[in-house]
Amino acid sequence: MPDSPPPRGSFKHIGNKEKRQVEYRKFRSDKRKGKLARRMAQAKEERGPGGEEIKKARLAENKTRTIENTRMFNPTIISEPNSHPGLKPSQAVIDAQQQAAESSSAAAARARKEQGEGSDDEGEGEGEDGEEEDEDEDAKAQAAEEAFEEASAPPAILITTSAPSSSTSPHLASVNARSHPAEKTRDFIDELLNMFPGGEYRPRAKAKGASLGKIAGWARKRGYNAMLVIGEDHKAPTMLTLIGLPEGPTAVFRLTSVQLGKEITGHARSTPHTPELILNNFTTALGHSVGSLLQSLFPSVPQLEGRQVLTAHNQRDFIFFRRHRYEFTIRKGVEKARLQEIGPRFTVKLRKMVNGLPNGAGGWDGVVDFDGDGALTAPIAGSREEAEEEKAAQDEADGRTVQPSSTTATAAAKSKKRTRGQVEEATTEFEWKPKMGVSRRNFYL
Repeated sequence: MPDSPPPRGSFKHIGNKEKRQVEYRKFRSDKRKGKLARRMAQAKEERGPGGEEIKKARLAENKTRTIENTRMFNPTIISEPNSHPGLKPSQAVIDAQQQAAESSSAAAARARKEQGEGSDDEGEGEGEDGEEEDEDEDAKAQAAEEAFEEASAPPAILITTSAPSSSTSPHLASVNARSHPAEKTRDFIDELLNMFPGGEYRPRAKAKGASLGKIAGWARKRGYNAMLVIGEDHKAPTMLTLIGLPEGPTAVFRLTSVQLGKEITGHARSTPHTPELILNNFTTALGHSVGSLLQSLFPSVPQLEGRQVLTAHNQRDFIFFRRHRYEFTIRKGVEKARLQEIGPRFTVKLRKMVNGLPNGAGGWDGVVDFDGDGALTAPIAGSREEAEEEKAAQDEADGRTVQPSSTTATAAAKSKKRTRGQVEEATTEFEWKPKMGVSRRNFYL
């Protein structure tokens, strides 16, 4: 029985080494020539009549398979991601958009109708109406200006570090002694203070061993809008906890690939202007929650000044942070723009997200104390203290016996304790588990 021919490209059946090498080189040369001839014929065909349709069909058939365009479909996808041209917004989002458009058109029609009726009823009293309208317009303009100033003010962000474990520094018995961050962590905090316009750093040692929940409650009462907690391990930043105030959520990220601005070759210098924020590829409901939390760290300034831009790019659930500045140059009479990186660079990955504040924050009555002394300067209208005083005065006027001050204080303390305990239980929206990393095509942001 004759032997079967060897497979194409295999020369193991040739015993002579030199002859085998010659045949292999000839095979590779013929293969390259054939490939070049096919590509030249293809280019010639696409340059001819009807070549654009032929090229589109070829590109559609030979689409490269990547992890992004082969990801598993997530039913919580809200917006159409850049790398998934086949997915569309959900029906709920489409219905909400249609309802909003219909309501806006109906409101515009009612406004036009009221304006027409008002023009028909013009008569006496135009002078008084004109004065009232001028006053109303001035009041509206002043209110709009105040609202704009309030919206454009940078959010107050409290930046601190996590409480270290005794295992990292067993020779230090005191928690305050272990609360001093390492040099790399301090440098990273300085970069964050430069990045966020309203950032304020407070050392964790000044908390005197207080838990993260108590610190969040303290910051909420003093008008802070967010908290950033940097956790470190082996004298380097490794975790980042972002807390939205006053009601949450709380997001815990793993922090990697930290590179400071001074470590970037050819880096630019930052300016005190508010940076432009760019959020890329946050497509799911969880991704929109994370994007909204990141967006709350920057003021809403419609007309940006300066040339800084901060990008948070989500790819495969890794969020890459980069900060650049626009640089405009004129070359050969043409003005061109390019980006020059400022720094820092770092990457975060979501580990846990909770709808609420950390344990220990306690209840909140909605009162913000900007004095910082922990006590209100005067009772707020409708507060519990004012109600108790009014009730005591009414009892005294009716001739009823008023309880002693000690008993009243005890009752008030018990009521305050009950109010402190009435805290809504925080629900976990997302928590990373090791089994989630088995599939490389399943993403959550």
